[in-house]
Amino acid sequence: MKRWLVSGGIAVSVVAAFAVAVLVGMVLGAGGIAVGGTGGASVPAPRGAPSVWAESPSPSPSPSPVAEKEPVALFVGDSYTVGQGATSPELRWSTLVSEQMGWRELNVADGGTGFVKGNAELNKLNYPAQLRSVPPGSVDIVVIAGGQNDFKDLRAEPGPVFEAVADTYALAVQRFPDAEIVSVGPSTPWAVGLEARALDSAVRAAAAEAEATYVSLLDPNIVQGRLVHEDGIHTTDAGNAAIARRVVRTLQAPAAEQEETGARPADILTSR
Repeated sequence: MKRWLVSGGIAVSVVAAFAVAVLVGMVLGAGGIAVGGTGGASVPAPRGAPSVWAESPSPSPSPSPVAEKEPVALFVGDSYTVGQGATSPELRWSTLVSEQMGWRELNVADGGTGFVKGNAELNKLNYPAQLRSVPPGSVDIVVIAGGQNDFKDLRAEPGPVFEAVADTYALAVQRFPDAEIVSVGPSTPWAVGLEARALDSAVRAAAAEAEATYVSLLDPNIVQGRLVHEDGIHTTDAGNAAIARRVVRTLQAPAAEQEETGARPADILTSR
């Protein structure tokens, strides 16, 4: 189903969500974390495609079955999505999700980035720029994940951050109108405080406007205990596996269960 959306519609919902999130955050307490890293994006090598037609020794050759095409999933995010903390790229959560869902992964994430945060001097792209780095209409699924690197900017001046969240989802819909969108909310290895709750609510509202399937990493908080890397910020192999399980569980949940969690009851593309 095609989805056409303008930025303004999301922004209104996001601002409203922020007002609610501030009240919730004041009860839960402040706290946040910046997730950086020097890991670059890693894109798995394209898999070979079998020939559509096969030669047959029969006098009346017939076409062989067409190989099922793997949906291409674009992953936009920060060092968590890059896989910093995992012992190998194959064990990062985005790759685990792609393997489970039968997707072909296209990971353009950059460490230390967010909806606002980027670093042009280091060629690190924020989320909108990551989306623009891929040709329009070239993917089947768009996964937008994280946002915790924007906590500092959120504390200083929340308006631009929430506008950036709205604009990012509007851009995803505009650039990939036929793609399914998956929203993986921000996370934190510390106590879930004001910044995390406020940004999570904004992302949830923007995801709803974009008709995206929303996945919460805060309810309950998934990045904690033994799942936190020894650097105190990123996630271990077990942490990546836990995030992957939650994402896959949400994508494969019945429609009624997705509605209860705020996720969109949609048929996510899968080749399995």
